[in-house]
Order: sequence, then structure tokens, then C-alpha cells
Amino acid sequence: MIYIKMTGQKIGTLIAVFLLFSLVGCKVQEKVAENNKMVLWYQSPAKKWTDAFPLGNGKLGAMCFGGTDVERFQLNEKTLWAGSPSNPYAQDYHAKLKKAQSLILEGKIKEANKYGVENMTAAPASFRSYEPLADLLISFDNRDSVQNYKRELDLSQGIHRVTYSAMGSKIISESFISAVDNALYVRIATKGTDKINCSIGLERAKDAIIKALPNGLLQMDGQIVDIEAPMARDENAGGSGAGGEHMRFAARLKTEVTGGSITAMEDRLVVKDADELIIKLTAATDYNLSKLNFDSTIDPAVLANENLNKVIATSWSASKQAHVEDHRNLFERVELDFGNSPKDSLPTDQRLLAYKQEGQDPGLEAQLFQFGRYLLMGSSRADAVLPANLQGIWSERMWAPWEADYHLNVNLQMNYWPADVTNIPETLDPLVNWFELIAEISKPLAKEMYGSDGWFSHHASNPFGRVTPSASSFDSQFNNGVLDALPGLG
Repeated sequence: MIYIKMTGQKIGTLIAVFLLFSLVGCKVQEKVAENNKMVLWYQSPAKKWTDAFPLGNGKLGAMCFGGTDVERFQLNEKTLWAGSPSNPYAQDYHAKLKKAQSLILEGKIKEANKYGVENMTAAPASFRSYEPLADLLISFDNRDSVQNYKRELDLSQGIHRVTYSAMGSKIISESFISAVDNALYVRIATKGTDKINCSIGLERAKDAIIKALPNGLLQMDGQIVDIEAPMARDENAGGSGAGGEHMRFAARLKTEVTGGSITAMEDRLVVKDADELIIKLTAATDYNLSKLNFDSTIDPAVLANENLNKVIATSWSASKQAHVEDHRNLFERVELDFGNSPKDSLPTDQRLLAYKQEGQDPGLEAQLFQFGRYLLMGSSRADAVLPANLQGIWSERMWAPWEADYHLNVNLQMNYWPADVTNIPETLDPLVNWFELIAEISKPLAKEMYGSDGWFSHHASNPFGRVTPSASSFDSQFNNGVLDALPGLG
């Protein structure tokens, strides 16, 4: 036993030091508790798309399912759209508009509607859809007897995590989409005797060629081929535009393993007996915002390759640190705390069910507030090419509902309501950039169609600058589009 003799002054100093460390410890605990409030979590993998967790950086998006047999990341690239530029409108539109206005002012509403549908509509009534990029699928061997499963989305870090035990080993998976690197990162590690055995692949329903290459590389190259009805289904009764070979796209993937091996087999990478694997994925299209069109001078394969080479040179830990710092720079500008709740410890699905039954959970409401900010950050950033569409950035259907377009009558505005009031004004940049081009492209049409020296856009638009009336059918094109321009009825 050792005794230390101390003076009163030394004792006072020591007490002060202990108090300081105690206060620091309390602050750390408070910060940890605060961050835990920003974690959404479940005790089982997502069974359907709407249960998956979203990641995004304004350019790339992923819905993470957290599967134990097959882990699925449903991917989107913000600029990947079917279709081509088209701004149809009826011949002598301005004169016909005056006619329709006269009929309405005379109280002849039915006659005006019949006249408008027959004379003021033009094909194609609408346009084609935003499309998904691909699915990244990681298929595991020997995932029996899964225990202690948890998947979570850390809103404050922008990181998706999955942990569970299987076959005597603990599996830890983390993923994020970096705005710094414009890449998806996935790390899966095992602690125990059971190693990682899996296959890694990309899948897309159409228009893509996928190849596995040596050294853990996987590539996808594609071009959207639009086919007109009746040879292919068109979601819009009034047509969606010309067929043809349109936008090109590419994705590149690199897998690195610690321990074990990785082998290319046709369109898959096969991993055997690894302790850890890290996946890095990049993607690009040939979309050119300045032209509001795809551009044959842009090679998406070159862009994806160049970006992949950059991220390969960066370690997982460095990439993760840069991502978290960048994400927090935006996310942590606003705090909303309604105090502790007894339901803070519940999984999110149980918490939502309890809220439906009881309607009292201020902590969940604070999470919802921050989740809204998180979604806007994920679908619209300062360096994003396009603004958030109807799906934000996340969409799994080849033909999305309402084309996942830009609905200007309220939906686009709703996406951006949190931008200024929750201190993330940078998310507005891609919206403003796109609108400036919409204004320019519409000026000659404003003169021709409305006799105006200004600019305009009707209620639905797309990355190709559709500003003329559009809707799923010709009836709807007139009622939802043209009538917006008639005084008192828009």
C-alpha cells in the first residue's frame, strides 16, 4: 500500500481536477445520449422498400435493407432519367387561348373545356420517368441462427449500421454515401471463427451490361432505350415522348478483402473466408445540366472510373471521418430537444405503433423534424446537379409514380420548406441553378404561346426542361396544364 502526503493546497487542486473530469464526463455522456436520440433502429431486416433506410449525398442515393442472407442496396443516380427533350404545344396556341378565355368569361364552361381538349393539347401529353440505377446485392453463405440483430440509421452521422451474431461470430456492417467523394462505401467485418463468404453483384432490370473483372472490380455500362407504345407499355395515356437510344450511364465497384480471397466469376465477385470486406461504388451519367439534355461528348464510364480511382486511394477510416465531419457540418446546425421520453429506448417500429395508439412521444416528433432535414440534405446538396424530385432521390420503380418529376404546383416547394428555416440553405443551390435554365429555355415559348416577354413553366417539369402543359392524358393536360394559364382558374 502506498501513502501520499498532501498539503491543503494540493488537496484542493486535486478536488478541482476531479470535478473537472466529472463535468467533462457528464458532457460526454450527455452528448452520447443526445446522439442516441438521433438513431432510428429496428430488430429485423427491411422486408419492403419503404422499411429500408435511406442514404444520399444529392447525387447518389441508396435504400439499405440490412438483410442477413442477402444485403440489398437499391441505388439511384440523380440524373438518370428516361426520355429526351420535348416541349409540344398546339399550333396557334395564343389565339386558341384567347378563344378559351372568351368562352369561360361567357360562362360556357363545358364548351370551353371541350374546345380546349380538342384544340389546345399536343402529343406527347407527358414525359418519361426517373429511373433507378441498379441493385447492389451481397449474398451470404451460412447465415443460420441469427441472434441479437439490430439495424440502425444514425441521422447525426449519416451512417447505416447492421450488427448481429451468426454461427458463433459477430457481424458488423457499416455503410454511408460520401458527399466529399461522391461514392457509396460499405464495410462488413466478422469477429469470430466464422468468416465472410459471399457473392457481390449489380442487377438492373434492363439496358445494362454487367461484368466482373480481376482485382475485385465490377462494372456496369448501360444506355436507356425507350420504346414507344404499343411495343412497350406507356404509363401515360397521352404518350410520353419519342423512343430511341437515350441517356447513357455507368457504375464502377471495387471490393477489397482482408484475409481470404476474391474471384471474378462472370457478373459476380466471389469472396471466400474473409475477415473483412470493403466495397466502394461510384456512378455517372452523360447528363449535361447546361444543355438540359444528355450529351454525347460526356463518357459516363470515364467519369465513374476516374472517381473510383480517387476513392480507391483513400482508406476506409479516412473516408468515413471526412464524411462524418462534412455531414455534421450541416446536420448539427440545428438542435431540437423536447426532453427525455420513456419511449426513447424503443425500436422505431414499436415507437411508431405506440404513437398511433397514444399520440404522446415528443422525442419521436423531434426525430421526425430532424429526419426531414436529413432527407433534404440527402437529396439536394450545394454541388448536386439537379434539385430534389418527387421521390427526393430514392426510387425503385422503372416508371415511378408521376414520373418522380418536378411538380411545381406545391410538391417541389414542399421539399424545400425546411431549407432556410432549418439552416441548410445550401440545399437550395441545385433548385436555383435548374430554375435559371428553365427560365431561359421558356422565354421564346412565352412569347409564342402567351405573347409575353417573361418566362414560364407549367405545373410539371423534368431535367429536360419541359415547360409546356403536361399530364398523363389529353383531358388532364388541358385541365391541369392549360387552365393554369387562364385568369381566375389557375
